[in-house]
Amino acid sequence: MLLTDLILTSAFLSTVAVAAPQIIYDPIMYCPLVDSTTEIAGKAWQIGLSVPGGDTISVTETHSVGHTWTVGGDLGISAGGVSAGVSFSVSETVTDAVGEGTAAKCPEGKWHCSMAIVPSMALIKGHLHNQDNDETCPTNRLWNEDGLGEGVKFELQMPIKDSSGNGKWTYDVCTCKNLEHWADPGHPAVLCPEDCTPHQ
Repeated sequence: MLLTDLILTSAFLSTVAVAAPQIIYDPIMYCPLVDSTTEIAGKAWQIGLSVPGGDTISVTETHSVGHTWTVGGDLGISAGGVSAGVSFSVSETVTDAVGEGTAAKCPEGKWHCSMAIVPSMALIKGHLHNQDNDETCPTNRLWNEDGLGEGVKFELQMPIKDSSGNGKWTYDVCTCKNLEHWADPGHPAVLCPEDCTPHQ
């Protein structure tokens, strides 16, 4: 083959390569949509102080409460992003600030009491939605990966905030199960979630 023929053949092939149609694939995107939010009681934590029956517990303590995935934690969804569709004021992490003046009476008896703090949590349930290009998403979208698909469920718990940005909570007087007389008739029905520090 002559050099001229080689040049012409090369030019032809280049033209064909440039003219070949390109196939562009639109990425599949999923939007996490919130279906429902329900206020529930979270896992209780306990103050360190304990008092004998008949005394009053008065405390000032803080405790950090975080979010927990129960379904779909491996999907790559941002908890903070999902909160955009939640009906409560929530955060990935809040502080339960048990302020001065928070007091409770331990009922009369030979048992010892402490205080169990119960954080208020939002139980958030939702699903993934396969989005068209012209749809908006209230939170971060997810690129198509293994495990993602239309209708895939997610569920998590996030702590609810009060108007000051601290955790919303309630409390129960609890019986110190690690101290004597905890099972005596009439003791507070709630058992402390942790061992109590003996009263000095």
